[in-house]
Amino acid sequence: MTYQYLKNLKTYNQTIKLLNSDNFAMMVGFFHFVFIQKRHVTLNHTTILAYLEDYLYDIHQSDPDVYPKDAKAYLDDFVSDKNGYLKKYQGSEDEAMYELTPHTQKVFEFLESLEQREFVGSRTKFNIIFELLEELEFETHLSDTERIAALEEEKKAIDERIAKIRAKEDLRFDNSRIKEHFMLIEEQSRKLKYDFAQIEYNFRELNHKTMVSIANASGAKEGVLDSIFESEEQIRQSDQGKSFFAFWQVLTDAQKNEKLSEMLEKLYAIDVIKEFDKHESVKNLKYDLLLHAGKITKVSSKLIEQLRRFIDDRVWIENKKILELCKNIEKTALEIKEDTPSRKDFSFMMGSGVKVDTVFEKSLYTPKDATKFLQEIKDEEENVVDLESFYNLFYVNEALLQNNINTLLQLYPQVTLQKVIEKFPLTKGMSELIGYLSLVQKSQNTIIEMDQKSKIKIDDEEQHSKWVLVPNIIITRGES
Repeated sequence: MTYQYLKNLKTYNQTIKLLNSDNFAMMVGFFHFVFIQKRHVTLNHTTILAYLEDYLYDIHQSDPDVYPKDAKAYLDDFVSDKNGYLKKYQGSEDEAMYELTPHTQKVFEFLESLEQREFVGSRTKFNIIFELLEELEFETHLSDTERIAALEEEKKAIDERIAKIRAKEDLRFDNSRIKEHFMLIEEQSRKLKYDFAQIEYNFRELNHKTMVSIANASGAKEGVLDSIFESEEQIRQSDQGKSFFAFWQVLTDAQKNEKLSEMLEKLYAIDVIKEFDKHESVKNLKYDLLLHAGKITKVSSKLIEQLRRFIDDRVWIENKKILELCKNIEKTALEIKEDTPSRKDFSFMMGSGVKVDTVFEKSLYTPKDATKFLQEIKDEEENVVDLESFYNLFYVNEALLQNNINTLLQLYPQVTLQKVIEKFPLTKGMSELIGYLSLVQKSQNTIIEMDQKSKIKIDDEEQHSKWVLVPNIIITRGES
């Protein structure tokens, strides 16, 4: 950390600029209230503006002379290029959305580190450091013989502990050890959510570079597509990408997901923790992780969407060129229609011969044999077809499908589309499945995993079963 580096850091780093701001107390207090206490990840313009108006009103009750500007002006300051404390972007419902930037989240992390705690658990932290060092040594330095010997020692220690438990000699954690473990869980879960903000920011930067290359592309489609696929591969193969997607696979694993829910429920059944953490800060940990991590997975989805738009644009441009050529040919033909060229070779086509098809090459007419019927056709009553039934043939009630999803979300914090259809089987075949896909596409609480597939069973009218492969779709509860 040189003098020049620290000087530039103080001048340009947005985290330090926020700490040095004259409006520091108002801004950080508001951000913490909305995004940490209220647990919002994103907010639309109407909602965050209402929150800010109420927050400023409460401040003015005790100190009416501070912060003279209106809420809209302060909100514009938060997202300006000069400050950049909040990120503003266009949402799917034509309304601006707001969320914290990684620089602002680092302010919370720094301020939390300044808090004086009554109890600091050093034993558990040291044990974790020691275990990590042991694991590194085991996986990098020990020979196979030494690794087997180490595992034998672990097996022996486990057997001894089992014997002590059976003999009622094993001592459980005391209150101090319980608090140490809980504080570490709380600290790591909080840091993990802050890390997600930085990971998402880094992924968005790579995604932004790809979008710029698409926008400026003038070469062949193959070159641009190679660039896009390389960018996506770069995201996934980076150290950060490997670590995140490995975590995401664990988080969305059904068994571990249920186990995590079960452990979090049991956590607050412990009297010491119930008394120590009255706000139940980690009770919704799984839901929070899914919400934050789901935003990161959508970065890849946006890259695929940009790819689709690029291909559509290129096809449109090529079709437009073909149409222009056809119009030029038509225009030229109309120009020479009234003034036909005297020379017969005014037009020449390369590589094409004239196929002569004369009348004499065609076969003569051959009469067909008259068909004789052995039985007469009896007149029957005319069948009247009710055409009104065709209008209701493929009607799908989307409200009913949404109700099916909401019913399961009352029981579980998240469900897959496959689980919804297993609980409420499809009765209208592919039309009903398309109805579900249309609903989840519109929802803000949907996570679509393109890399994983789900098999959906569809029965036709003759009760013949068919299976359809769709991307794995996870539906979560909306923000409370």
